[in-house]
Amino acid sequence: MKVLGINASPREVSNVRIALETALEAAAAKGAETEIVDINSLAISPCQADNYCKEHDSECALHDDMDDIYKKLEETDALILATPIYFFDITAQAKTLIDRLYSYFMNEKYTELFSQKKVAIIATNGGAPVEAFMSSLETQMVAFQTVGFETGDILVLGDNNIPGAIKEKEDQLAQAKELGENLI
Repeated sequence: MKVLGINASPREVSNVRIALETALEAAAAKGAETEIVDINSLAISPCQADNYCKEHDSECALHDDMDDIYKKLEETDALILATPIYFFDITAQAKTLIDRLYSYFMNEKYTELFSQKKVAIIATNGGAPVEAFMSSLETQMVAFQTVGFETGDILVLGDNNIPGAIKEKEDQLAQAKELGENLI
């Protein structure tokens, strides 16, 4: 089994990346092959809404680093999207990636392929109440569901505004570990 972790944080010492690593270590301990992709360092252009993908079996007209992500998504068995919450929403990096999943929308072949795959979301935030951004996380989960993914957990780990703060929060790391185990 393969589990792909997508880190959408621009920070090098990111609380959400630490949580993602913890989740993937738990999945690996149960026998999964794991990989992390840090999308901030990639060149992923926004969707151009040209519908080229609808006429070309979900192939996007843009050819950038998203090509590798598409391949990884098609080959993985489970996905964890890890994103901090910046100003009440997921990062721009995460949203750009999710928007590019539009190429898979309404393609029965990919809906069937992704129906065998589970997606989970890990989000970290500083001080905003969960109610302020939970609807956004639920919307992003619906986007994955719309292209076929089986929906899994949404884990929000709060009070993590200082880079690296989560390292001292055993309860939060335990929750991330549980999320990783639940994917296997």
